[in-house]
Amino acid sequence: MRPEVVVDIVPHTAQTAAGPARQRSALPETRRLLVVCAHPFDATVTLGGVIAAFADTGTAVQVICLTHDQCAAAGEGRRPVRADELMHAAGLLGAREATLLEHRAAHLQWNPPEVLAAELRSVAGPVDGVLTIDASAPDSHPDLVRAMRAARRVASRLRCPLYAWVPRTWGTDEPPANVLAVSCDRARQRAAIACLDAPRADDPCTARAGTDEPRDYLTVL
Repeated sequence: MRPEVVVDIVPHTAQTAAGPARQRSALPETRRLLVVCAHPFDATVTLGGVIAAFADTGTAVQVICLTHDQCAAAGEGRRPVRADELMHAAGLLGAREATLLEHRAAHLQWNPPEVLAAELRSVAGPVDGVLTIDASAPDSHPDLVRAMRAARRVASRLRCPLYAWVPRTWGTDEPPANVLAVSCDRARQRAAIACLDAPRADDPCTARAGTDEPRDYLTVL
């Protein structure tokens, strides 16, 4: 059964007062980037550094979060709070728009990727790039897997590249040839992380994040 979808769109148009000036970057040239994440904290803990890096090059970033709370048992009263927190966090990272969909955390696996992709397309503006978290590892959280598969369908439908944040799994200083290193402003990312309830210490997203390193890593799926 297709779930009912309620959308909160919280536009962010003001420039961050302390934000750095736009700079040249090795990032792929992208005018409008759609960020697809499963949980609100995925947009900050995992993708925050990359979102800020794209925004600093002048890319118009739109964040769409598929679920409205990290706890499946949380009451509906938390949802408006989540929307406000996500808006503030996205603004600190330089994103111009944030959208919160009406799905429960830990329940995305019950939604076919094509249904989620249709929901994403219904609220996404014109984009020429999509960003998500690489959830191809066997132990990836089911919500992250669904978000990645939905993002892949959106990118395919829009005929644009799908970029994915990848954890560092190699032992050398430089990443493999198919992986791009992205310099990140961790101070801004930490400020955005502070806007949202942090995931538990044993959450796999916490272990995968690279906020203690100066760089994040991207690949093309």
